[in-house]
Amino acid sequence: MRATLLGAALLLALIGWAQELKVGDPAPALRVAKWIKGQPVPTFESGKVYVVEFWATWCGPCRQTIPHLTKLAEKYKDKATIIGVSIWEQVSENDPDAHIRTVEKFVQGMGDKMNYVVAADDVAGVIAKTWMEAAGQDGVPTAFVIDQQKRIVWIGHPMDNLDGVLEQVIAGKFDWKAEAERQKRQREQMEALQKDYGMYVLLMQEGKYEDALKQLDTMISKYPDFPALKVIRFNTLLRADEKQAYAYALQLAQNEFKDDAQMLNQIAWTIVDDATRPPLKSPDYQAAITIARRAVELTKEKDPMILDTLAYAYFKHGDVQNALKYQKMAVDLAAADDSINEDVKKELQDRYEKFKKAAEGKK
Repeated sequence: MRATLLGAALLLALIGWAQELKVGDPAPALRVAKWIKGQPVPTFESGKVYVVEFWATWCGPCRQTIPHLTKLAEKYKDKATIIGVSIWEQVSENDPDAHIRTVEKFVQGMGDKMNYVVAADDVAGVIAKTWMEAAGQDGVPTAFVIDQQKRIVWIGHPMDNLDGVLEQVIAGKFDWKAEAERQKRQREQMEALQKDYGMYVLLMQEGKYEDALKQLDTMISKYPDFPALKVIRFNTLLRADEKQAYAYALQLAQNEFKDDAQMLNQIAWTIVDDATRPPLKSPDYQAAITIARRAVELTKEKDPMILDTLAYAYFKHGDVQNALKYQKMAVDLAAADDSINEDVKKELQDRYEKFKKAAEGKK
């Protein structure tokens, strides 16, 4: 159901970096497949400000940013246009409009919670290629701010000070040249990181885990702006010294990632996931519970995938009643969420049935 943090997505974030579209460049055209909600924006107009946010119906963090973007759209309704473009949706070879209907159903279900302009990319992913891939962005949600001169002045996560940036851009006070220089330095740092990461990968392939950990520690010190390295360190410790790995995971949960629900969830899931490879020898399910509970707290018991993680951690720890409690919450939330794939809903339900059988067996 979910990849661990040593999966392809995280590795691509570290080693796949190419950029043709940068801050300061003219904004590409928005040749979307369909405008789904709000007034279409066929072209960017001089003198106007726009936010183009890329998202997907299957993306948990994207759902969390939607209310925030709605508030921005209301706050700046006469000063800026907020546009959400769905990309990277699951497409059907036999039905080229299937993904559009998925987006339409999602937007309809959100109602006024998603109250800004919404569009969808085509089957070929033209928008994703000309915007996201061209800008070296490989994860959603990602927002682009376009200023009054129709140029891109900021690229980043919509929850990472988009409010402050947008306010300055509207006021004509945003220093886009300084931002371009900052992102240039970040790209240069990423290129250097690629080389160091290559050495880490080589050491891991050779089974030299202690040396790999030393390489990671050097990288963590050298590249403080890349917290994902610390998660890779956790995964590396799982191979070198599991006991240390769980202590380190708790340390991350109490410090660097204490307010990052998605990162906490993935760390906890790595501990409980049956598909974690190589299999863990002595999984610390209490650590997984502690970490997942924090993630559940941050999401106010509203994220079914995080509730599922907590439930499975309880189950693995032998607490079937709490497992049933949180799994039932996960199943009910998922059932009411049109954006969640039916296969995922079935997996959550199957896990609930598994817990019920275990509870009945204890009677």
